[in-house]
Amino acid sequence: MKLKLGTFEVKDVLASDTTCYKQGILQINIKEMEKIILADAAIGKAEISIVKPGEQKRIVHILDTIEPRIKLDQNLEAFPGQLATAPLTVGCGTTHRLHGVAVMECAELPLRAGGLLVPREAIVDMSGPGIWYSPFWEYINIVLAIEIADGFSDIEYDNAVRAAGIKIAKYLAGTTRDLEPEMYEEWDNSDRNPDLPNVVYIHQYQSQGTFAHTFSYGRNMFENLPTLISPNELIDGALVSGNYAYGCYKTPTWLHCNNPVMWQLYKEHGKSLNFTGVIISRGHNYTFYEKLRSAQFAAKIAKEINAQGAVISWEGGGNSIIEAMQTVKACENNGIKTVILGYEMGGPSGDAIAMLDSVPEADAIVSTGSIDKHISLPALEAVGGETLRLSPETQHGSGIVEVDASGPLEFCISHEMYCGANHTGFSRWAARDY
Repeated sequence: MKLKLGTFEVKDVLASDTTCYKQGILQINIKEMEKIILADAAIGKAEISIVKPGEQKRIVHILDTIEPRIKLDQNLEAFPGQLATAPLTVGCGTTHRLHGVAVMECAELPLRAGGLLVPREAIVDMSGPGIWYSPFWEYINIVLAIEIADGFSDIEYDNAVRAAGIKIAKYLAGTTRDLEPEMYEEWDNSDRNPDLPNVVYIHQYQSQGTFAHTFSYGRNMFENLPTLISPNELIDGALVSGNYAYGCYKTPTWLHCNNPVMWQLYKEHGKSLNFTGVIISRGHNYTFYEKLRSAQFAAKIAKEINAQGAVISWEGGGNSIIEAMQTVKACENNGIKTVILGYEMGGPSGDAIAMLDSVPEADAIVSTGSIDKHISLPALEAVGGETLRLSPETQHGSGIVEVDASGPLEFCISHEMYCGANHTGFSRWAARDY
């Protein structure tokens, strides 16, 4: 499966009476974009803002983030199965993307689901010490501040906000349809060097229910067994996030398409390893029986494709680490060497329990950062909402607490920092000996 990926670098985004891309400048017609979003009856109001790196601004209520993409091939669509498009297999043909810009859906969704499925707060600071928690401060963010209309179900709200982001992402990428990109790259892992080790990436996603789902080809992945896909399918948007649980752990759609683990394995394909594919598997199963079932099946697929090595990452909180660790164990027992990426806890001083679960076979672990550090953020202009709905875990209290989104803010843990402990290594953190 060969994919030709054309990249258009966005150096600036400007409001205009037309939407077009020219020489690194993306002009957008905000009124037209708002009209596209408001075509859905479940959305009562939409306000679009352009937020740039270094501005004294704080983006709040972030649900998902998408990099604009379109397919140039007849019948094929980026983010297949979404927006009632046909769920045709992607990962081949030609795709254009706008790099350097991100579309952010921001909204306060209902809290009636309760428990783990409550949509939690997620923020990005575009300046100050908060930038160390999310690389999205380095991008020009087109923020879709959405207010939902009364009288609709949670599923309808979920579909509406997810569709809004994808519509705008495809609308913006459409500006490149008849243009020649600055760079074309061809991605194809079909050729294998028998002298190199075969390595698979096991990409564990979260899919628990409405407001905490991941979608593949338009359907949520709630009870799916692990599945082998091409990395090219990820690039083309085969996985779309509808997961609005803990902001620090989540894998947004932007990151499914631009997964750092996937990119690095692909870059090493044919040089130091054979990148044999991506196994997608669900975390946060509710019983150990289901967790073991998932882990065993992922390892079975890895063995069937003759993988000698596996890189494993997981999305979500403590519950999902059990599937990830059981997958390590199953792979190692099948002779497949593993490396696992994951956040750590450790308490404020770093001397408490670092991981909620582990197995003896997990002897190669890469930390993607601690969530247990105190955070102090300065006052910044809020974009996307006026108040923050803080979860009790952050404040060691009970119930949801509302505070002024403009700050200043004090957090005892980093749950609200968007992608601040992301398991794919999408961060600005690094380990140093001392």
